[in-house]
Amino acid sequence: TPNDPGFGQSWGLHNYGQSGGTVDEDMDAPEAWDITLGSSSIKVVVLDNGVQQDHPDINQLPGTDTTSETPGTSGGPVNSCDRHGTPVAGCISGVANNGIGGAGIAPGCIVLSARTFISTTNCSGSWTSAASWTVNSLAWGELNGARVSNNSNYYGFTSSSIADKYAQTKQNGMVHFASAGNNTTSSLSYPGSLPSVNAIAALNRNGGRASFSNYGPGLDFSAPGESIYTTDRTGSVGYASSDYTLVNGTSFASPYAAGVAALILSVNPLLSPGEVEQILMSTSVDKDAPGYDTNYGWGAVNAHNALESLASSVNGWMWY
Repeated sequence: TPNDPGFGQSWGLHNYGQSGGTVDEDMDAPEAWDITLGSSSIKVVVLDNGVQQDHPDINQLPGTDTTSETPGTSGGPVNSCDRHGTPVAGCISGVANNGIGGAGIAPGCIVLSARTFISTTNCSGSWTSAASWTVNSLAWGELNGARVSNNSNYYGFTSSSIADKYAQTKQNGMVHFASAGNNTTSSLSYPGSLPSVNAIAALNRNGGRASFSNYGPGLDFSAPGESIYTTDRTGSVGYASSDYTLVNGTSFASPYAAGVAALILSVNPLLSPGEVEQILMSTSVDKDAPGYDTNYGWGAVNAHNALESLASSVNGWMWY
């Protein structure tokens, strides 16, 4: 159990019934961390509106900006409404055991920020983008060694170039995750609806699907996504007045699932995206009828189950 003071609020990592939750409806993070906190060689590219580059509680390397606004710069937020990417990144690689804030599910892994969207300045959560910016962000992530991607945004358009780039980078070794959407509908948002991308629904602290979460055919997995404690932009431009915040959305379930994939690759970096997905399928906790269903996908991702499954001997060697 880490010494981060906000860890007790992180029911998705360790649910002991806090705030009326159901005990053990979580990803079993402390149990997984007995195996690995994640490897700094495993990088997760976050396609969003920027991750605060100097946040003291996110394990990251310098990012990039693929938008037309500040192309080629560090990947941090630009306008005061660019506040979505920082809490997303904290779900993945929030630093553990540093005595501040909370922790991400894969605190030893590295986030790379690719600023792909320009937030509208009314802070409504909407943004502008171009298909080429997503393509370029995925390409930059691949060039910089990212093995996992997360895109917690849903688009008002589809694009063959985006679909092709997701498929190509998966073929080349990157496993992809995206939010299922927050419209309470039985259809997935884009790009989570792409076959090369894992769409993630949100769970509440009692293990049920969050009331706002999308679901439906093609849903892959579920993860905690309601009342999630994570990093916020520091100062007055974040969601809260402190440097941490409580957030809701499939936007935060998706990076949790992506972080579990990063832990799997930390134990065995030789796994292909398909093999990582198969491990997630076989170790997720059923939430409905046994096996796949369109309410929860293959079930709730469980970090400890996934890492334990790698403890099999292959050619006389243990994976950890």
